[in-house]
Amino acid sequence: MSLFGKKEEKEENEDVAQGKYNEPCSLCSKAPTDKKWGGQYFHKKCFRRMKKGAKGMI
Repeated sequence: MSLFGKKEEKEENEDVAQGKYNEPCSLCSKAPTDKKWGGQYFHKKCFRRMKKGAKGMI
């Protein structure tokens, strides 16, 4: 017997991803996306990766 009891499992639908926009990402082409910047849509991770690459070019 555990001190904290049995941990309940959360049911999550993997086929329905959460996102703000139902548009494909400009970097990886997967939908849905979280950020819109410059008329393009990005995931949070893709946006960070693109931003770091742009900083390296300056």
